[in-house]
Formats: sequence, C-alpha cells, structure tokens
Amino acid sequence: MNKKLRSHYFKNHHENLTWDLMIEYETKDKLPKKPLTKATLSILRHSHRTLDYDGLVGSMKPVVDALVSARILKDDSWNTLGKWNVSQKFRSKKEGPLLEVVVQESPNAI
Repeated sequence: MNKKLRSHYFKNHHENLTWDLMIEYETKDKLPKKPLTKATLSILRHSHRTLDYDGLVGSMKPVVDALVSARILKDDSWNTLGKWNVSQKFRSKKEGPLLEVVVQESPNAI
C-alpha cells in the first residue's frame, strides 16, 4: 500500500482499470438485478508475504472500487458495507497469489 501511495497517477489509474476488468470478467454471470445497498464483504488474501493490518485493508480499496464499478455494490460507504472482514493466509510463492472475495447481501437490505 505504501508503494501504491507513492506511485504516479497514471500507474494507479492503470492498475485500477485492471481490477475493474478482472472483477467484471469474473462476475459477469453473477450480477445482482440491481446494485446491493446493504452487504457484508469478506476478503481473504493468499500470498507468500504478509502485510500489516492497515496495508492489508488499504490494498483492498481498488478491489472494492471495482465491485462498485461492476454494479455489484451501490457504493463502498460505511452505510453499505460496514466493517470489511479482511484477512490473509500464507501461500507458497510457487503456487502464486490468490484473492477470495465474498459479497453477501445483508438481511436488513432496503
């Protein structure tokens, strides 16, 4: 996350567009009829390196923004998502990184 904060605008923009395309591709057949107004978010990052907590949560911002761009979520505000459930797990470098994202509509959705 610290590296991303110091990188150039165009590089950040390109990385965000890449996330948008990946999320759109992975969810194209799983979209809700309309964007969710209340949801819970769980993200599990598998990697051979661990991040500190604020870096872990902050690094997921482009992913959550891509969920909004794909019209899965209405927005990424506290009113829509509340506290994100973000965690990490070791995965060997040979296996490569993996990101598991679960979005569930909250029962008290309006």
